[in-house]
Amino acid sequence: MTAIGRTSRLKINRHTPAGFYLDGGKLGDVFLSRKNAPEKCELGDELNVFIHHHSDGSLIATTKTPLGQLGDVILLKVSQVNDTGAFLDWGLEKELLMPYAEHMGEVVAGKDVLVKIYLDKSYRIVASMKLDEFIEDTAPHLQRGQSFTVTVGNKTELGYKAVIENQYWGLLYDSDLVRPLRRGETLTAYVKKVRDDGRIDLSMQPVTAVTNNDIASNIIAQLEANNGFLDVGDKSPPEKIYAQFGVSKKIFKQAIGRLYKQQRIAIEDGGIRLAKA
Repeated sequence: MTAIGRTSRLKINRHTPAGFYLDGGKLGDVFLSRKNAPEKCELGDELNVFIHHHSDGSLIATTKTPLGQLGDVILLKVSQVNDTGAFLDWGLEKELLMPYAEHMGEVVAGKDVLVKIYLDKSYRIVASMKLDEFIEDTAPHLQRGQSFTVTVGNKTELGYKAVIENQYWGLLYDSDLVRPLRRGETLTAYVKKVRDDGRIDLSMQPVTAVTNNDIASNIIAQLEANNGFLDVGDKSPPEKIYAQFGVSKKIFKQAIGRLYKQQRIAIEDGGIRLAKA
């Protein structure tokens, strides 16, 4: 289906010295300039093109792929700010407008902003920093263990808010992180829990990948293979724990806590030691 702000596959209907007209279906003819078209085009050829607006309001196409498309939540750089609003670099000659009404905080040239790309009431492709107006707080239909592409949002007291598939908010807890996160980065996350109120807790690790027994067995095996001592413990950085055991710091601490209670290990300042039989 042909849509404004998305990549579609359209057929060349006719051509002029200036370029080509593509069959946009209900949108009508869409103009593709020769400089934005492949070198050899003929009537009847089908092209993958991105449809957006010319400065005069008409629909045009380009074979270039923008950094983000309609509906995406994405981090973009501010190129300039003028009386109209902020203009964002999204990889096309015509920059993406973010009207003043869609700003949050100070917006200056050179700054990266996390935005939602949407169509305004005039069917213009624009951007907004007011993500809460577009992203739903709850997703009770999601299931534990499902994996999704998420976009990291702002830091909170508990962790990082993340947008699930450009539609729903989820939360990545600090205690479950295996490395530092950056606002705007995309990664694969897993539904750890669907709360009673429909809000989503996320994890960077598959929630059913390992069991507590598996983790404990791995710790003991590594201790035995390293003369009974490992220089990793409850004060080690999450990245080091994940690199060695493939789990978050929270899960690791739970595992060594159980092993300590079972008197199978000793916890020392510099790491953990296999308890003497």
